[in-house]
Amino acid sequence: MRAHRVRCRSYVPIVYECERCLQINASADTVWDWMADARQLLSLNIFHVAVTYPEPVMRAGLCIPIMHHIWGLYHQTRIARIRAYRKYFVAWGEFQEHGLDRFPHSQSFTVVPLDEQSCLVVNRLRGQFRIPGARYWFLPLYRQLAPRILDYENRRIAAAIMA
Repeated sequence: MRAHRVRCRSYVPIVYECERCLQINASADTVWDWMADARQLLSLNIFHVAVTYPEPVMRAGLCIPIMHHIWGLYHQTRIARIRAYRKYFVAWGEFQEHGLDRFPHSQSFTVVPLDEQSCLVVNRLRGQFRIPGARYWFLPLYRQLAPRILDYENRRIAAAIMA
């Protein structure tokens, strides 16, 4: 007789989505010129300490290691796999390099031309919390934090374009 190992999960994964937009007074082509090397975008997040990749990231399928420091308390390497890349759009999935990933997530940036001299940057985040009780203690915190993080990233893009 063969014994089967049953794994019980004491949590239900919680899906979280956030989208933030920023109008930038520059042409979509100017903004895309800065964003085209996705290393720029991967470096925006406050938790991403180092994005070291030897060549420009300008196509789908590449896997980019990203060193993370979360408030100086937690360090980990995550991998960003570029899942879509085309003019005005780049998206990646991010997962923990080793072990159980408590927050697998994806992020995308889209540039939407508005007129000759302005565009909209759309920053989208979708993730899944695999943390016991996340619905009660972590999700309320993240609902406050995530929009601020995405707004900060969008402002950094605008500042880089205006520099």
